[in-house]
Amino acid sequence: MLVVGGIIGSGIFFTPSETAKELPTAGWVLLVWALGGVVAFAGALTYAELGALIPDAGGAYVYIREAFGALPAFLYGWMSLLLIASGAIAAVAVGFAGYVAHFTPLDAGAQLGVAGVTIAGLAAVNYLGVKPGAVVQNVMTVAKIGALGILIVGGALLWGRLGSPPPVAHPPPPRSTIVAGLAAAFVPVLFTIGGWQQMNMVAGEIRDPGRNIPRALAIGIAIVVVCYLGANAAYLRALGRDGLAASTAVAADTATRMFGPAGATFIALAAMISIFGFVNVTILANSRIVFAMARDGLFIDAAARVHPRFGSPHVAIVVMAVWSIALLALSGGNLGALLSGVVFADWIFFGLGAASVFALRRSMPDAERPYRTLGYPAVPAFFVLAAVAGIVSSFYKSLRMSLLGSALVAAGIVVFLVLRRRR
Repeated sequence: MLVVGGIIGSGIFFTPSETAKELPTAGWVLLVWALGGVVAFAGALTYAELGALIPDAGGAYVYIREAFGALPAFLYGWMSLLLIASGAIAAVAVGFAGYVAHFTPLDAGAQLGVAGVTIAGLAAVNYLGVKPGAVVQNVMTVAKIGALGILIVGGALLWGRLGSPPPVAHPPPPRSTIVAGLAAAFVPVLFTIGGWQQMNMVAGEIRDPGRNIPRALAIGIAIVVVCYLGANAAYLRALGRDGLAASTAVAADTATRMFGPAGATFIALAAMISIFGFVNVTILANSRIVFAMARDGLFIDAAARVHPRFGSPHVAIVVMAVWSIALLALSGGNLGALLSGVVFADWIFFGLGAASVFALRRSMPDAERPYRTLGYPAVPAFFVLAAVAGIVSSFYKSLRMSLLGSALVAAGIVVFLVLRRRR
């Protein structure tokens, strides 16, 4: 459940459109999602060893620090603030605005405004303390699972009755070659399959880890892959490749063909609630990274303040929200560009975290390892190469956002050196 709950978020309600835009046929779309599942499994097996080795730590930040030193670890926190978490907030807010447009006509500028208001509103909820944010999150998690289940089961039951997908007047053309299409489609898939590392938080507490960790990962990721392939199969059966590529609210448009307007309204609302929930939890969780960095003297001192009445890290929440809205404006609400920026930054450190398994086996050869990566060294090496492929694909898909990410990494190095000299 940790593996499944950590991976299945809100991306499956809008990123399939981005993958379909890049590829010519339904078969290629399903293939790239299956490939994402293989990458997730390799990453999960690698991170499971790290989580069992250092069970009470802060995930990739600590693995990178122990393996490669303070600077790469600082850059991970720095990029979490400036692009990984904030870019994910902006991207998912754009996805939410696309579903709002299903109910009322919105031009591009209006959708950008809806996304900005969504971020600001949820930042205000979290400003008022952790309890309101947690209540919002519980409701939205149920909606996410329900909507996805209805789409998959509905697609299976109505498969033979749907007929041919309706024609699309001007569908987005795929990339000129399959290699280029797969590279560009890989970016939104990588965005959507993240989250399996949540299991690391309890890896040291699992009984018989050598047996149960790989079993849990295999079963959990198999469930996720079936869900993701099932959802994409339903989307493609109802809309076709062209309709999926042209859609801004894929779950709602699919439900319209399956169940009619009433069913589509229900699914659209459930998808909106799920997407809303992802923005909420990302603000709730990642504002605490900003707070922790400030408390450690690695960010502006004000961000370490706690609100005297609400008990929330209110300055850190405001910083996270303001920067997310700035990224939204800088990208012009371009979903593909935002996803590329997030994947570029996130998978640098996913790959570096996985590579730390090699360094830690050399530097800590006698440490107790309740679980050792299945298929070592081939499995970690495959995952690191997949991370490199994701970074290169991000440059290919959106050069502007990837260059922005590179500039932010360079700025982070300067900031680290200045802070270290000050201290």
